[in-house]
Amino acid sequence: MSTPIPFGPHLTDDQLARRPDSHVGAHLEHCADCQARAAGWQNVAVAAERFSVDTVGAFRTPSFDDLLGDAVGMPWAAPTPVPKPSLSSSLLLAASLALAQRKLLPRLLLPLTVFGFIGGILLAVSTTRSGSPPTIFGLVVTLVFQLGTLAACTPRTDPRLELFATMPIRPSVVFASRLLMVLAADTVLALVTSMVASELGGTADFTDMVAGWLGPALLASAVGVVCAVWRSIAVGAVAGGVVWLLGAAGASSAGPAHRIGAIIQPLWSTSALTVAIAALLLVVAIVGMTKPRFSAAAA
Repeated sequence: MSTPIPFGPHLTDDQLARRPDSHVGAHLEHCADCQARAAGWQNVAVAAERFSVDTVGAFRTPSFDDLLGDAVGMPWAAPTPVPKPSLSSSLLLAASLALAQRKLLPRLLLPLTVFGFIGGILLAVSTTRSGSPPTIFGLVVTLVFQLGTLAACTPRTDPRLELFATMPIRPSVVFASRLLMVLAADTVLALVTSMVASELGGTADFTDMVAGWLGPALLASAVGVVCAVWRSIAVGAVAGGVVWLLGAAGASSAGPAHRIGAIIQPLWSTSALTVAIAALLLVVAIVGMTKPRFSAAAA
């Protein structure tokens, strides 16, 4: 192929290689030399195209879906098999979640709980002569249980808040683990305290001491938790306090207070019905944690 002709009456190679415009077309109509050179360029283009097709193939722009491939989250992506966690890994995750919830509880909860149980022992010992240590001790333990369960519903650590709702674990699971941890810790401490109180009190054995607080504590705590999840922790405290007052009034020997407390007296005991109602109320509270809360309740 000839070298470019920058000057003179003929077209340059760059003008011949490009798409001809009106000036180039007019010149080619009257210049045989440029027509021959243009035909040479056309032959080169045809040969290059044929060589490209023979060696590479026809060029096709891939689709956008093919470029993304099996990207995670795409509708056409193949489902990624997720292995089921083993029992050990599940238990480790549950323990880690419970330990994380412990850090979110108020710091004063533990010392207040210990002082409450110690106060229950002192009251049980001081009321030995009256013959009502299980009743007094049960009322104190019920208050301690309510304190712990309401502390699990504080607005600042509500799992339904926008920040906590973005975690991979559901808010209902987080709340259930927190509530279970509080109830388990209070139950263990209450059992130990009941053993100590029964040994020091002398008028009631260990079984009677436990029966005096297990059912009422679960019932009053469950009522408070449901109302706290439904409205606020203040409403839960009021509702739980009303149930506790009714139970205390029903535990009295006679008088107007006893007649008022007789409303809740059938449930103010450790029975299968009381435990079942308390468990049902706690499940309702946990289910109520499924809806996110976007208000500034924790501000």
